[in-house]
Amino acid sequence: MVISAVAAAHPCQVLDINMLDSFIGNVESTEASPNAAAIETLSGFPESVGGEIVFMDMDNQDTDQIYPGSMTYESNVSKEAMAKACTRNYDPDFQKVIRPNDILVSGNGFGYGSSRGQAATDTLANSIHLVVAGSFSNIFSRNSIDNGLMGLELPRLVQRLRAAFPKDAKNPIPTFRTGWTLEWDVKKSMVHVQESEGGEKWTEKVGDIPPNVQEIIALGGLEEWCKHELNKAG
Repeated sequence: MVISAVAAAHPCQVLDINMLDSFIGNVESTEASPNAAAIETLSGFPESVGGEIVFMDMDNQDTDQIYPGSMTYESNVSKEAMAKACTRNYDPDFQKVIRPNDILVSGNGFGYGSSRGQAATDTLANSIHLVVAGSFSNIFSRNSIDNGLMGLELPRLVQRLRAAFPKDAKNPIPTFRTGWTLEWDVKKSMVHVQESEGGEKWTEKVGDIPPNVQEIIALGGLEEWCKHELNKAG
């Protein structure tokens, strides 16, 4: 993928898919060292992210379930309409469950399917800034960074949620509030989970977020980052 407008304006500022993949690779390959020093967070990137966990217990949730394919090529979709469309094909009652700044947690293989960027922007439209999953598809990982959505892979959390909230096969609840909270200390690359009030509390080390990924997310996504780089170049 090449940002053609950027290429035309300033060839040195082209960001292709290989570079973006390398950004993601840096995140995924970063060793979670318990003795590592605190990382520096760039201006505009949060030092911590926290909220109540909302759980969507499903593996391999595809992009059509996250954002309707029928709306993918519609232009001028308002933020409100995009927010209402979020996961509509998976859970029509999603809007009744979530609140701003919730931490959305799903299973393994989250976001496979098409490359529609709205699978990230519809989540942001609901003022949800962090999605946690057992694992993400590569295409969703790219799109989340591209559009300024933060994501963490935390298989242990998914396992513990499933143990605490076993799915009712006859009457499954697609999305529900757990009463658990998560706080991600970005500077220390630590995640703290409180399993309901008075429940178990545990901590897990996660990989550092590289400065280049921080910058893209802090600026609101790849398009804004490209504009920023072009402005710097004059």
